[in-house]
Amino acid sequence: MQPDQLGRNNRHPQQRTYALRGRVRCETCGRKMQPATIRNTVYYRCEFKEQEQSLHPGLDHPRTVYLREDVVCRALDRWIAKAFAPDRLTATLTQAGAAANATETLTPQHTQARKIVKECERRLARYQAALEAGADPAVVTQWINEAQADKEAARKNLDTPPAATRKKETPLTADQIREITERLGDIAQRVQALGAEKKSPLHEALGITISYEHAGRAATVRSRPSTAYRYSECPRGELTTNDTAVVAQGRLQLQGLPKGSTPTS
Repeated sequence: MQPDQLGRNNRHPQQRTYALRGRVRCETCGRKMQPATIRNTVYYRCEFKEQEQSLHPGLDHPRTVYLREDVVCRALDRWIAKAFAPDRLTATLTQAGAAANATETLTPQHTQARKIVKECERRLARYQAALEAGADPAVVTQWINEAQADKEAARKNLDTPPAATRKKETPLTADQIREITERLGDIAQRVQALGAEKKSPLHEALGITISYEHAGRAATVRSRPSTAYRYSECPRGELTTNDTAVVAQGRLQLQGLPKGSTPTS
C-alpha cells in the first residue's frame, strides 16, 4: 500500500456501529446520552457542562454520566427474552387491545402539541432562573423568545380540529395476536444470538428506549415496536411512533457498573 493510500484510509475510518445509539436517555435531565469509545470500551455519556448547569439550577447531575454498553446490553437481552416470551406477550397484547378501546384517545398531533407546550413552560422557567442567577441577558432573551415561539405554535396546533376523527379500533382476534407474537418473538430470539455491533436494527424493530437512572444504577426500558403489533385502519397503512402503544416495559438492574462516574478500563 502506498503512503498516500494509507493516509487516505486513515482520514476516513470505518464508522463504528453502536447497539443503542439514540435509544438511551439520562433520566436526570431527559437528554439523549451520546455513544463514545473510551479505551476500547463503548459508553453512553451525558455531559453536564456550565451552560447546562445555568439552565438547570439546583439539579443534582454529575459533570458526566457514563453507562457501559456491554453492561446494559446484557441486562436488556435478559429482559427481552422474558418480555417477548409467547405466553407473556400474548397476554400483554390482549390487555392492550382492550385498553385501547376503553378510553378515548387524542390524535397523535394533539398529544405531541401538549407535550411541546409543557416542555416550553419548563424551558421558560429554567431560562428565567438562569437570568436571575446572572446568565448573559442577551443569550437568555434569545432562548426565551424561541421557547415562546415554540409554545405559541404548539397552542395553535391544539386549537386546530383534527382533519379526521380516529375510528374505534377493532379488538385483535386470536389469530392476529398469534401472528404478531410470532413475529416479535422471532425478532427477540435473533437479538439474543447477535453481537452488540449487529443488534441496532433489531432494537429499532422492537422500538427499544432506555431511561438511565445514574444514582440507582438502574434503567427503565420500553418497547414500542416499529412494525405494527396491531392493525391500523389508516388507508395508507402508516404507523408512527405516537400511533404505536408500548407493548412491554420493565426495569433493568445493571450489574457490573463501576461505582464512580469515571470510566474504567
